[in-house]
Amino acid sequence: MDAYSHDGPAESTLAEYATALYRRRWLVIAIAAAVVLVALVVTLAQPTLYQATTMLQIERESMKVVAVEELMPAESPMDRDFYQTQYELLTSRSLTRRVIARTGLASHPAYRDYVDEPAEKTAAPGAIPSEPAAERALTDRVLASLQVEPVRNSRMVKVHFESPDPELSARVANAYASEFIAAGLERRLKASELATGYLSERLAQIRQRLEDSERNFVKFAGQEQIVSVGDDKPSLPAQNLAELNALLATAQAARIKSEADWQQAAHSRGMALPQVVSNPLIQNLMQTRAQLSADYQLKLSTFKPDYPEMRRLRGQIGEVDRQVNQHVTAVRESIKATYEAADAQEKLLEARIGELKADELDLQDRSIRYNMLKREVDTNRQLYDGLLQRFKEIGVAGNVGANNISVIDVAEVPTMPSSPRTLFNLALATILGVGAGILVALLLHVVAVARASSNSELRLTESVR
Repeated sequence: MDAYSHDGPAESTLAEYATALYRRRWLVIAIAAAVVLVALVVTLAQPTLYQATTMLQIERESMKVVAVEELMPAESPMDRDFYQTQYELLTSRSLTRRVIARTGLASHPAYRDYVDEPAEKTAAPGAIPSEPAAERALTDRVLASLQVEPVRNSRMVKVHFESPDPELSARVANAYASEFIAAGLERRLKASELATGYLSERLAQIRQRLEDSERNFVKFAGQEQIVSVGDDKPSLPAQNLAELNALLATAQAARIKSEADWQQAAHSRGMALPQVVSNPLIQNLMQTRAQLSADYQLKLSTFKPDYPEMRRLRGQIGEVDRQVNQHVTAVRESIKATYEAADAQEKLLEARIGELKADELDLQDRSIRYNMLKREVDTNRQLYDGLLQRFKEIGVAGNVGANNISVIDVAEVPTMPSSPRTLFNLALATILGVGAGILVALLLHVVAVARASSNSELRLTESVR
């Protein structure tokens, strides 16, 4: 009976598998050796590559030397797309072409074949490809050798580059860092130049608009004879109106008083007037008359009225009365003249105030257009000053090399190749070869057990017949 035949159903156990593997150990070893040999041949056939690494620190915002907001889009601390954008920029084709042009990869022996191959398809034999065509031909190859590795939980990123030349690897890795920083600065500078150009055009337009508005404003003010005495001060008619109103109040008070004095003087005895009573000349005359009257009465007891001395005294008394009446009349006329003057002054002031009111109303009507032109001038001046300040700030910012990217570690020339990894490949091939050998051995064991079971069942059937 075959070694694999059983009286009952075949039962695979760990012991059976171990025994089967032991019996086929040379098969496992042969398969593993074949896989290791193939891996060794493939590894030795691969070109030797050297990897150089440079480390960058990328900040969200650059140092604020001057405050120029909104010139470049500001990144929010919660913006998770910022660093992914930077990684995509590091692997962009435009940056790769800049690196190719800077390092001269198109003329390097390690990449010469990649330049000549597309040139043979598109140009005549022996033709030298142009630099842009060479750079385009190398772009995909260089990108395939580039690896961007973000450092977790940090603002660092590693830029790896592999090539057959260790010095070239270090040079290209450093060139990527330098060109990445330069490209960022150029984008900022370009944005500053675009903003400066736009603001220059706007400044020219606003300057012309300001000049036109100022010219229209001055022309209208000259035509309408509007003189400004200050934004916070009233107009000249308004100032004169206020002053005349004060004078009118004083004149009205004086007129009322003088009118009262004249009414009293016109309807009362002259000697009862306060002005007469307080007049010293009239009082002296009244004292003289009283003295003359006293003499006359004293002498009347001695002399007759026709006596010359008595006639003389009566003449003196009459002269004094005439003078008193003359002075009282003069006082009454003075009161009347004062009243008439006050009344005339009040009427003149009222007439002048009426004229000033008309002038002020007319000025207010004309000031509507005046104020509109003035506001237009002020608005254009504010807009021009704001744009000019912005223009100066952007001009200063455009000349400042502020950058949010810095090189932490420059790439050094590698001393050990990064590819092929012979020991790693052989170890992996050994593991894979042993696994493949074990799998083949187990499959052969299972097939043998199944065949033996089938033969046993067949013999049992024949014996029963």
